[in-house]
Amino acid sequence: MMLTAKRFRVLNYRNIDDSGWIPLERVTAFVGRNEAGKTALLKALHKFNPATEEPYNPQREFPRDRFTAEFRGGGEWPVCRVEFDLSADFRKELNERLGGAGIPQKAVLTRYYDGSLEYEYDKELPEDSVDPGVLVEALDAFAGGARRLSPLEPHQESEIQALRSQLAHWADGHKEAVGELQDLRSEKGVDLLERVRNESNTHSRPESADLVEALQQAVDELRDDAKGVPLPQQLDQAVEAELPVFIYFENYGILNSAVYLPRFLEDLASQPEAPPVRTINAMFKHVGLPAKEISDLGREEVNEARVDSQPVTGEMIARDQQRKELRNVKLNSASIDISRKFSEWFGQRRHKIRYQADGPYFRIWISDDRRPDVDIELESRSKGFQWFFSFYLVFLVESGEGHKDAILLLDEPGLHLHPTAQQELMGFFETLSESNPLVYTTHSPFLIDGERIHRVRPVTEDDTGHSRISVDGWPKDRETIFPLQAAAGYAMVRGLFQHKKNVLVEGMSDYLYLHALNLHCHALGRQGLPDDVYITPCGGTKLVGHIASLFLGQEVRPVVLLDGDDAGRARRDALMKELYAGHEKAVLMLSDVLGEVECETEDVIGEATIFPVVKELVKSKVALNQSDRRKGSLVDQIKSAAERYGAELRFGWKAEVARRIVVDWSTVDPEDIPGDVLDRAEALFKELARRFAGLDGGR
Repeated sequence: MMLTAKRFRVLNYRNIDDSGWIPLERVTAFVGRNEAGKTALLKALHKFNPATEEPYNPQREFPRDRFTAEFRGGGEWPVCRVEFDLSADFRKELNERLGGAGIPQKAVLTRYYDGSLEYEYDKELPEDSVDPGVLVEALDAFAGGARRLSPLEPHQESEIQALRSQLAHWADGHKEAVGELQDLRSEKGVDLLERVRNESNTHSRPESADLVEALQQAVDELRDDAKGVPLPQQLDQAVEAELPVFIYFENYGILNSAVYLPRFLEDLASQPEAPPVRTINAMFKHVGLPAKEISDLGREEVNEARVDSQPVTGEMIARDQQRKELRNVKLNSASIDISRKFSEWFGQRRHKIRYQADGPYFRIWISDDRRPDVDIELESRSKGFQWFFSFYLVFLVESGEGHKDAILLLDEPGLHLHPTAQQELMGFFETLSESNPLVYTTHSPFLIDGERIHRVRPVTEDDTGHSRISVDGWPKDRETIFPLQAAAGYAMVRGLFQHKKNVLVEGMSDYLYLHALNLHCHALGRQGLPDDVYITPCGGTKLVGHIASLFLGQEVRPVVLLDGDDAGRARRDALMKELYAGHEKAVLMLSDVLGEVECETEDVIGEATIFPVVKELVKSKVALNQSDRRKGSLVDQIKSAAERYGAELRFGWKAEVARRIVVDWSTVDPEDIPGDVLDRAEALFKELARRFAGLDGGR
């Protein structure tokens, strides 16, 4: 993609006054109970740049409690703001197109209720105004040349003298008009240039022809520049042309196998954006035949003649047969095409899809490689298959046969799938997001990746009925976080039975850092964790013993990694007394690896990487001084500096800093990660590997 969506913000939409900035991952999940505002977020984002036209409707979508008092027209009300990164290739292309102008790296586009777009960039393009001084110079040159005109014949001296005065006076008069302008790239500037150009023709004589031609050449060049699109506007147009489209799909858009064409045509005319109508229409677009044409090709003149008591002719029979044959040929061709494309995309059991038209009815039949000779109606297949097939048709058609940049928005996908199938759906999302970023809503714990909790955005409803989106941490609302707790628990329990070698770390920030650094070390040929070692966050130092006991109950002895601080040392002593008595090597203090008495995982990452993110998070110019640096670990140093500056470190700040750093690392070349960070990480992974080697199978 030329533009990568990094975050978005919804304003003045349904029950959302201002969502705040919401980071977007490769796969982003909104989790919350019904009516919390998850769908509103998706729809607001979808209409920012929908694949098929669907404008905002302020009468239905502007916050109802503010509509009467505040809404006046709509153009001044923003709805959705999206921040994009411009790719290196796109910036290179723009640099060439815009003549070497400084190209920004980020763009923030805001869509308003009236459909207009507002553009903001992290770098302003240089002014490319058309200097009126150039026209003044051209007029001066013209006037100067006019004063030096010579008569072609001696008897013309008096006539040429009058011409000299006339031309000079004319040029000086326009100079006064030029002096009122700051920029010729304006309506007045272009009008003036046109007037000078046209009037100059009236002054063309053999004696003045060269002067007029020179002036006109200068004016023509200025006029072309003045009529040209300004650089900022050229940038806006180029960015808008590369905007990814947003494709929205919900369960209500699932197809039925039978479509009654006359009724569908009525619905298409009256409510084209209704989910079922939209999906059926996508199917017909893929077939390459409008529903009306399919219906018309099924027309039977013979039956019409009989109803009207008219004679049936051979020509009628021939035309009926020809139309039906053409319809069958086109539907057969479309059936072969969709079967091939869907099987390649679905990647599971191969299916054969057959489109059939019978009179006013259109039907869809499905067979698979297990029973290839048995056609089954679409609605008789599993709900999961119906969802996949319906979503694929919308995706295929609205993304321009899958070739157009698209961001997928899925509202409650896989509701009817078995939990194990929902887990498989998440794997499918990962594959799909390699080429198309994906955002979805859910309240199912089986559609939340317990290993990628940082991708989840909880959505809650406050006491006033307005949506709140949590980015920096999890809300207290029990119903909202239950799926998150269940997903994290499921990931942990799965680790109990599937992974015999486990590293227990204290918190989510430790997990995020180590998981990411492990991947990058492996990518660079450095030593990372063995492939059969699984990292499990415990939710805090106090819970390490409880989680360790769950593993030990399954005869799995994990290695415990603890921070080099008072809490870590106290937890180590407690483990040695009972659970890990006689297994001291299975408890590793980070201080033993880094050689620092006081240290946490953040010290592996280092001040140079962490501190800029902290300053961005607290929105304050926090800086470390020598007093802060004597406080112990980097975390303690940051806390000390924040306290001096009066900057608030909100609950969960360590995990949020880790999330931002890890997300950034996921978009860069592993070699761009600082070498000292990788050195410390590699040293830690080597020591963990030695600890596992000293254990009996990791137990």
